[in-house]
Amino acid sequence: MTDRNNLAVAFYDHVQADPGATALVIGDRRWSRGDIAEMAASAVGTLERLGARPGDLVVAQYGTLASDVAIAVAAAQMGCTFVPIPHRLGAYEMNYILSLSSPILLALHDLDLRGSLEIPPGTTVLTSHEVTSGPAKNVPFRDTPPGVASLIGFTSGSTGRPKGVMHTWASMAWTTAFLAEMFSMTSGEAICVTGAGAGAPGFTFYTYLGLSRGLTIVAAEKWDPIEVIRLMAREECVWSTMVPTMLYMMLEAKNSDPHLPELGSMRGISVGGAFMTEDLIRRSRQELGLEVLRVYAMAECMMACQMRLTDTIAKRDTLDGWPGPGTEVSVFDNDLVTRSAPGEVGEFGFRGPSLFMGYLGDPDAKSSRSTPDGFFLSGDMGRITDDGYIKVVGRKKDLIIRGGFNIDPVEVEELIRKRDDVRDVAVVGFPDEKFGERACAFLLVPESVEVTLAVLTRSLLEFGLSKEKLPERVVCVTEFPRSPDGKILKGDLRTRLINELASLEVDR
Repeated sequence: MTDRNNLAVAFYDHVQADPGATALVIGDRRWSRGDIAEMAASAVGTLERLGARPGDLVVAQYGTLASDVAIAVAAAQMGCTFVPIPHRLGAYEMNYILSLSSPILLALHDLDLRGSLEIPPGTTVLTSHEVTSGPAKNVPFRDTPPGVASLIGFTSGSTGRPKGVMHTWASMAWTTAFLAEMFSMTSGEAICVTGAGAGAPGFTFYTYLGLSRGLTIVAAEKWDPIEVIRLMAREECVWSTMVPTMLYMMLEAKNSDPHLPELGSMRGISVGGAFMTEDLIRRSRQELGLEVLRVYAMAECMMACQMRLTDTIAKRDTLDGWPGPGTEVSVFDNDLVTRSAPGEVGEFGFRGPSLFMGYLGDPDAKSSRSTPDGFFLSGDMGRITDDGYIKVVGRKKDLIIRGGFNIDPVEVEELIRKRDDVRDVAVVGFPDEKFGERACAFLLVPESVEVTLAVLTRSLLEFGLSKEKLPERVVCVTEFPRSPDGKILKGDLRTRLINELASLEVDR
């Protein structure tokens, strides 16, 4: 094995150094590096019996559980491509992912889901426990074939379907080296998991960072801000990352229980994924004792920009990141011409060592979103300061970001159109103090029809939509504002909704 960035190679270096050191903490349960290694050996045995070869895909429902982490290590040791997917995904999205990936193994947390899945030929379905509890096998470390992804993380994206973002060990290694240096992380220290850890950024920020650097990965049984604060303090965590909604909830928890422990060991928290106010950062510093550093990251270019502890407080509170080593950032106009003058607003483009390989099953999609000189266009609008920091000012994309989770309106609209009583639909976002945005579905229906939120929710869940993507308001209309070419003017609908919500607040 020549690739020292391979997750299994890096992890087993730490196993050999100290097999008894804690690798994973979930609530009150603990697993040592040796425990994870034993489970990974069983998973290797499972993959070997299935005839897995380098480059085969392994899909697993992922929540950074002990069995999940062990399967990830085993897939790396076998040279397989690992595909961690959130366990919250519905059958609609799962079936699409399976049709794209045709994995040799699908590891589920609960086999009850199998009945609603369309399993590709050649795919074996097992529970994660079954994968990691069979006979162990010791096989040589195997390289991922050249040009083949080591990791594929699915993101809700902007095309109406989940997108498989492909990364190499090298892009993950660069990302975690940037983080480890930024926060002076050393082997034996602890980091805190605040999400499922699926997808390319989540897997890299938690599992790859933790196992490859010899860090202890700490997580609550489920997201509970009070429990997370207690775990951070008990395990002396030095770093975490989260979306602004989680930080907001931690502030609420601290205010409701002033006796919660202090977080003196935390060097900083990287926060991104949604709009964040300066006030939230200042309150976190004053009330939680946390240094919050804005980060600009996306599945396609992980941890491209991050604020630094050495930056002034004024910069930390207002700017969105400083490019990591080797990362280049520029802004472009609609004709893909670089806006060279500092302060000019355009669409951000990135290139550098954490840039992804491409999209699974769509070889032309990356080039269609790239400039001729290789900058990947993010869909986000912003500017670059005189001294090289970035400031995001808006989104070119029409995504709705609820608590850091991307909701693609096109995907939700496609499912709503399956209802016979809906003639047309437009899903738009509206501002929310806690979650950043929520989704509202405007339904074009006959005058005699009224579709309630409860009815719409039930049908979308039956179609297999994830709960996180459900609209939280419904407005029935008999006509839509449209452009001359017939397109629905979502901006007009959003303005109408915001005005109506403002009127309701005034009336209270």
